[in-house]
Amino acid sequence: MTHPSDSVQEKLKGLRKVFSGQLPEKIRQLEEIMGSLDRDVWDAIKAGQAAHLLHTLAGTAGTFGFAAVRAAARNLEARLRASIKDGGVPSGSMRAEFSELSGALKTACGVAEVSAVAPQVNAQAPFPVQPENDIVFVVDRDPIFIDSLALQLRCYGYQVAAFGSFAELTDALKISTPLLIIIDLSFLQARHEGANSVAELQKRRELPIPTVFLSDRIDFKSRMEAVRAGGNAFFVKPLDVGRLVDSLDILTTRKPPVPFRILIVDDEPLLADYHATVLRQAGMKAAVVIDPEQTLESLIDFRPELILMDVYMPGCSGMELAKLIRQDETYVDIPIVYLSSETDVSLQLAAMGRGGDDFLTKPIQPAHLIASVTLRADRYRTLRSFMLYDGLTGLLNHTRTKEQLDVEVSRVSRQKAELSFALIDIDHFKTVNDRYGHPVGDQVLKSLSRLLKQRLRATDIVGRFGGEEFAVILTDTDGQTAHKILNQLREDFGRILHASRQGEFSVTFSCGIACPEPGRTGAVLIGEADKALYAAKRAGRNCVVCGTADGLP
Repeated sequence: MTHPSDSVQEKLKGLRKVFSGQLPEKIRQLEEIMGSLDRDVWDAIKAGQAAHLLHTLAGTAGTFGFAAVRAAARNLEARLRASIKDGGVPSGSMRAEFSELSGALKTACGVAEVSAVAPQVNAQAPFPVQPENDIVFVVDRDPIFIDSLALQLRCYGYQVAAFGSFAELTDALKISTPLLIIIDLSFLQARHEGANSVAELQKRRELPIPTVFLSDRIDFKSRMEAVRAGGNAFFVKPLDVGRLVDSLDILTTRKPPVPFRILIVDDEPLLADYHATVLRQAGMKAAVVIDPEQTLESLIDFRPELILMDVYMPGCSGMELAKLIRQDETYVDIPIVYLSSETDVSLQLAAMGRGGDDFLTKPIQPAHLIASVTLRADRYRTLRSFMLYDGLTGLLNHTRTKEQLDVEVSRVSRQKAELSFALIDIDHFKTVNDRYGHPVGDQVLKSLSRLLKQRLRATDIVGRFGGEEFAVILTDTDGQTAHKILNQLREDFGRILHASRQGEFSVTFSCGIACPEPGRTGAVLIGEADKALYAAKRAGRNCVVCGTADGLP
């Protein structure tokens, strides 16, 4: 069986082979320029062209493992740039040095194939393989507790297989692998084997199964017992199902991480392709721009979370391009990381002072590149989330939701597609806060937001509109279908039991739906959905009402 990374390694080998084949032509171009510089008249423009060619050659050669070519190209580039900086006609001795360095570069290129060391990319897959089902094994002696837990977990998309003994669990694991195991700690204590019982089960498996322990006790001994048994989480009965589901979602990685979007701006196609390949192998999305003039268009279309940019490019430098990008307030916070073979620290600092966030030096090891890009892209995504998302629920905030609605209404108008917009309001939420306290009320809000995120499609948009009100944009969905979807969510939400000091309780919600018609704006659609929501409240709450005739159930 071919390993997923084999094709990546083959592509990198292919890029290296292409670069090796281009060396003779690059040397010919360099000899032609250097030959013109050996005449009586010194052409600073051509000298700059030669320096840029050498800079690109050094960076690419180092990346593909041609160390001797890189060293020779860097030496000649350094002498050329020093001569350009001086501004005068080079002396005879300096011209002789240019000739000597050019010869050294040509010699290095001639033996490049023999001495090159091909780069390697870690073959490890970027994300864990996702389970094929959503079955959770629950081990508990109380059938009533299991039935109640199973009912609530099903509302969040989990299926439950129940077992009343440790022996039943052991037999079931011989046949199938669950997404996760939830087990009462008393089973371990009753067997007098403690940690060994579950630990032995896990040892027989190639990959451990995430395990959550439940207990009536919260003492140190019980918690340590769970830790030694390989437990990933610990919850005390009576359960806060919302917190349990949060833990299950994290442990089972039901939703794989959204890949970072990285824009690479480099005038050397081979090098840009190489770095894009490395980042894609790490699970990221990478787009390449060879012509700096196409950068703004790519920013709009690709919406990158980080820009990886060369410093020396024809037409404009990376520093100039960074300044141009920063002048647009939309991109003032996007990380810009320079990737260049420039080793002069003062020049690196100067580049970072003109719009850059970091400076990486070519050649760079794939692991170093991946780590540097990941850290900065992750920080950018986190900071952006504070501006775009509600802090409590993790949903889009009011402003961002309205912006997304305007975008979708415009799209529907152009494409003649379907769209439904819904406003959801939790019934008697003030009573919940007054009776159980605001922390419990917050858990109710999080529970509904979690249910909406898990049960709706990735293409749907969910936001917190304010207080206990939520907004849902169902793309490519007519009113009747939207009513069916949201009514099922209403029924499931009403079945969820929320924990409090006074005991468990349930909550319902009311919902109003509106569908766009020609000429309607997002603001009009919000008004129509609000009227439908008000109608649902007047109808006794805990129901879904469509505000358009076509959407009536």
